[in-house]
Amino acid sequence: MRVLAVSYVLPPSLYPQAIQVGRLLAHCSAEIGAVCGTTTGRPGLDYDFGLGKALAFRLEVSFLPRLSGLAHQLARRFAPFYARVPDEYRSWVPLAEAAIRAHLERTGFAPDVLATFGEPMSDHLVGLQLKKQMGLRWIAHFSDPWVDNPFRRRETLARHVNVRLESSVISEADRVIFTSKETLDLVMRKYPDEWRSKAVVLPHSFDPSLYPNPIKPTGPLTVRYLGSFYGRRSPVPLFRALKILVSREPKVLEGTRFELIGSMPNRMRKHSSLKRLPEGLIRLRESVPYSESLKLMATSDLLLVIDAPDDLSVFLPSKLIDYLGAQVPVLGIVPPGAAAKLLARLDAPAIDPRNPEQVASALRSMLGQAANRRHAASWLPWGKNSVASEFHVKNITAAFSRIIQQTARPN
Repeated sequence: MRVLAVSYVLPPSLYPQAIQVGRLLAHCSAEIGAVCGTTTGRPGLDYDFGLGKALAFRLEVSFLPRLSGLAHQLARRFAPFYARVPDEYRSWVPLAEAAIRAHLERTGFAPDVLATFGEPMSDHLVGLQLKKQMGLRWIAHFSDPWVDNPFRRRETLARHVNVRLESSVISEADRVIFTSKETLDLVMRKYPDEWRSKAVVLPHSFDPSLYPNPIKPTGPLTVRYLGSFYGRRSPVPLFRALKILVSREPKVLEGTRFELIGSMPNRMRKHSSLKRLPEGLIRLRESVPYSESLKLMATSDLLLVIDAPDDLSVFLPSKLIDYLGAQVPVLGIVPPGAAAKLLARLDAPAIDPRNPEQVASALRSMLGQAANRRHAASWLPWGKNSVASEFHVKNITAAFSRIIQQTARPN
């Protein structure tokens, strides 16, 4: 079985999308030719999951955005269509399409299935063109919603175009994959039942072989969050909860250190709620290479997952799935939704970020449990293997391989 995979980001770019798609493709049983952009942006992924050896070919298609620097930022803010229909990679689409057709003609690689991975959603526009021109069986994989994404800036004119583009992709794709049931329900509620019947859920995965052997941490009790903050996804709910504990029960935080590892806008770094906390309680760190992030997870006493406040969140963060492999207790500062449901299955608390009092209470409880775990005679891995195994890379890639087979040979 041959698969042509289109993903603008792949290892060694240090993006969650590159990590998850790279791992999925590297472990897939099919013969895969991959098409991506040139390696730019956030280098630092120091492990490619064996992708380099697994691929039949890797075709990098160069692309330079029309604008950069200040001009890019101003255009994103004030131009209604710039980088929004669907994103800044739209101009890459014809370049990728032409490069793919030339490569296939030159090499004779004849794919049975086309798979496109968004974000960016421009990947799906490449798929749309190849589907129309070559008649390939097509899987469109969505790691996030498109039109319905709450992190996407609302712009009426751009939204109108994106509605049309998303509908074209969903209509033409033979199989549509989402990473959570909540995302599937959100996106597909707009479409006919016939279209919904080709949508399936395939979560992110983790690879337990990449983590260091479990060891008992030493030094201060360490609580870590690994991941980027942006838009409405903010550490402020954590800052406010810590302020409550500092004011009422400062001893709870003695000997404890919080580390937030990843990119964060200056407005969050300068937030008044952070400035009110004791110096040294929270350490802000930039992103680290992937292997180091796994080591930091595994040597933590408590891991945090934080999402934007909302009535319902469809996001099941890939970082939360990475946490499963660390076998360390997790506290979710997340609204009701996909992440909260998984945390409940793990017997881990999931607290609405809009309620700082409850977040503070959960932190107090989890810090106490982490301290007891640290001082226990035997060091036991945390979590439920029966739940975590669902996200094991072998199980997820086996499911992906079945989807490929079903798409290539329907009925």
